[in-house]
Amino acid sequence: MTMPVNSCVPGPELVGHIVELARLEWTPGATAAAAERFGWVPDRSHTSSHATNTGHYVRPEWFGGPDDADTECLIPFCYYYEPDDFDAELQADGLSGNVDWLAEYHSEDPAWVFHRDADRSVFDDRWRAAVDAFGERLGEPETVVRDEKGDHPWNYAAWRCGGNAVVVGQCVDNGSYMTFEQALIWVGPHPVDEPFPTGEQFALRLEC
Repeated sequence: MTMPVNSCVPGPELVGHIVELARLEWTPGATAAAAERFGWVPDRSHTSSHATNTGHYVRPEWFGGPDDADTECLIPFCYYYEPDDFDAELQADGLSGNVDWLAEYHSEDPAWVFHRDADRSVFDDRWRAAVDAFGERLGEPETVVRDEKGDHPWNYAAWRCGGNAVVVGQCVDNGSYMTFEQALIWVGPHPVDEPFPTGEQFALRLEC
């Protein structure tokens, strides 16, 4: 059965912006000023805070203003779906379903590439490509772990950037009511003396 992937793996521009964001001290207004400097634009047509100029959307719903400090941000770059028997029935009847919905998601942006006939290995390859992209800027990850608790393992790589961290990982996509899985970048404060989470704990931290 078709197992589609829709992805936009981060390139050098987005990686550079995220690394710069991670190296900031997240005082009130710092992230908002960085978003403006990067050219990220508030976009309320998605459940996101800002649209980048690389085809990605930054969540949660806002960056802190002058009096607020943020606690995290998340940038999804890949979605994956394993259809079930109901999807097969819809397809047989010529009706649209979740596969078609995923095909349309970000279809207005040519940076996103939809593969209808993919599988989990493609989803994992997109995660690995993003890890490699950040590795070119930050070196080898401090930790690479897997969450083996679910039906399928999810992967995580993390780097420290002063008092913050960058994590590239996989988790459920709550925005689709857990219909899809996703790979994303998480950036947020992480004390320098605090160990990184386990794979299962990473999964809970990254869900959005």
